[in-house]
Amino acid sequence: MKFSGLISGAGLFLAALVHANPGADYWDDQCHACPAKLYPSSHCARGGELVAERSCGPAKAHCEGQCRLPQSSPAPQAGVYWDGECKPCPAGLYSHCSKGGERIGQRGCGWANLFCEAQCRLPSPAPEAADWVIVGAGASGCAAAAALADAGEDVLVLERGQSDLDIPETQQASTWPAVVNTRAAQEIQWTDGVWGAVANVLGGGTAVNGGLFIEEEPEFLKQSFGDDFNLEDYYASSQWLAQNLTTPLQPSTYGKEYAAALADAGLGGQHPEPQLRMSSNGSWVAYSTINTSAAGKPRRGAAILLHDRAHLKNLRFFTQYQVTKVVFEGQRAVGVSIRTQGGDEHVVTARKGVILAAGAIFTPQLLQVSGIGDQALLGRLGVKAVVKNSAVGQNFIDRNVLTLGAWSSKAMPLFIGYAMAANTSLGLTIECEGWGKVASEFVVASLALVPPDQRTEALRSTMAILVKTGLLNIIDDMIQLVALQQNTHSRGHIEAVSTDPKDTPKVTANYFADDRDLRQQMVALETLLSILKTAPVQEYVKPKAFLPATGLPEFLSCFAETPRSETTSIVLPCLPMSGSSKERYYEYFRNTAVSSYHYFGTAAFGSVVEGIDFKVRGTDNLHVIDASVFPEPTRVNPQGTIMSLGHYIGKQLATKTVTTQPLRRLQNEPFGDSAPVVI
Repeated sequence: MKFSGLISGAGLFLAALVHANPGADYWDDQCHACPAKLYPSSHCARGGELVAERSCGPAKAHCEGQCRLPQSSPAPQAGVYWDGECKPCPAGLYSHCSKGGERIGQRGCGWANLFCEAQCRLPSPAPEAADWVIVGAGASGCAAAAALADAGEDVLVLERGQSDLDIPETQQASTWPAVVNTRAAQEIQWTDGVWGAVANVLGGGTAVNGGLFIEEEPEFLKQSFGDDFNLEDYYASSQWLAQNLTTPLQPSTYGKEYAAALADAGLGGQHPEPQLRMSSNGSWVAYSTINTSAAGKPRRGAAILLHDRAHLKNLRFFTQYQVTKVVFEGQRAVGVSIRTQGGDEHVVTARKGVILAAGAIFTPQLLQVSGIGDQALLGRLGVKAVVKNSAVGQNFIDRNVLTLGAWSSKAMPLFIGYAMAANTSLGLTIECEGWGKVASEFVVASLALVPPDQRTEALRSTMAILVKTGLLNIIDDMIQLVALQQNTHSRGHIEAVSTDPKDTPKVTANYFADDRDLRQQMVALETLLSILKTAPVQEYVKPKAFLPATGLPEFLSCFAETPRSETTSIVLPCLPMSGSSKERYYEYFRNTAVSSYHYFGTAAFGSVVEGIDFKVRGTDNLHVIDASVFPEPTRVNPQGTIMSLGHYIGKQLATKTVTTQPLRRLQNEPFGDSAPVVI
């Protein structure tokens, strides 16, 4: 039996070709068991996420889902149709979908609804080709896309995560660092036992970090990228990004006192001024992509560069598109293979080049599964070698960091930073944040109150419950003093474990494999303790009460330890007793090791990429522009340096193709509300 008049031949493919408005809601017409949220794979066949449901079907006993399309460029959508063929139930036992696609549901039809009609899904069309395909919409990917699009190049950006606008926790200071424990970040446990986190959202790390935007010094850039690196062009990109995205951190009562504490500790002046570039030996007020002078303290991360250009016909950015490999003709990159949210697989052609901006963990993985890497690893993966290069995935750096949380006697609002300091003689960069949910959320993310070999998923669940029930509120009344090692010496590696990039690669950091890092942690501890003991900070910290430790978890035992400790303040993680041996302190550093979330080095300039356009060695038209190209860690928070590098290389690539695609340049235009300019 045929159901006539339900769908026309032209209308059959209309849904597959239509581009719906980003962020629009639709009812998916897929009637399945309730509640819909327990069966997400049975809903939203045209894309997006499940946001609500309503009853449907006989006796209203089933549920239809309401779906929201991502707030990114409208992507090609799957076509969904009722096939008009009324046959015995269930539909899965009989032939349906005569116009193509796969069966995804059914509904009653015919007399008394005793028969079934099938709902069918057509694959989404492949995205159209672009001049440049950028893999990863983080700090460097968004910035490069803006530079290329502003120069008139046709750009397609593919991001595996959701749009930042679809994850509210990415939008303001008040949800930091809780955002690290949301779907905006992917938690990965290193083989060392330490937990890292990689952004999984439009904007990348700039949507989940603390916002600091700092320029590195010219000497560092020249040492990293050679004499052909154009410092003038690079710093022009940095200035442009800073003017469009950042503001100086605003003073607060504690912020001013902390600046004075840095001065008392010999790390800076009493009244530091805002500046974009780091001070090698001194303090300054940092710029931030979180606007602390505006109501609500909104974030302006790298995704803004795409959202502000969403109207451009030569820029598209699709979310929840997984790139599975780079496609080559010989050694020339000609496109990428992709997998959509709905599981459709396509090849997208890149007319001029492919740009990898997936970060220091996923860029080397993608290179390896695409045939660029160590010959033995490629053999284990069963991947045909395009370029044999054993340096791919090596030189992984997770910067060493030391944090002391000092329990405060004063309740203060969330503090995300103000003054900071760097000292090249000590090899340290010093920061501070506190209050809010800083301590408890980082405890859930890092599990750092126990040694790495005890940091299990079960413990994370326990910690999350403690946070939700308020039992860890005590640690949120803390000032977090942070010391970054400017030059971590230990090196690890990244290895793909299969040819599916959705399978998390094996990550090894090799913390403290180089003894110099342990010695440097001693310097960091001594420096943080000297700040903690200054009069301005002592006004804010609570002295030990030396109470019996009855009922306290072991990791909070120092709240009631004996007076034989390095400080009279209550500090987490619990410090060794005063007078402990060097070996005891080294054990302490190993047991309290955490990820800095600052990752570098796995596709390093010189060994994996080369030239002014950061081309992958041995290939044509394949470039890497993210943190993996840095042979050494930046000496400050890397957001500004990485974003500026992406914009700088985007300009270089646009200039490189000037003979085939005219540049669109507007000279001497003011920043602000004017149209984007190329600099």
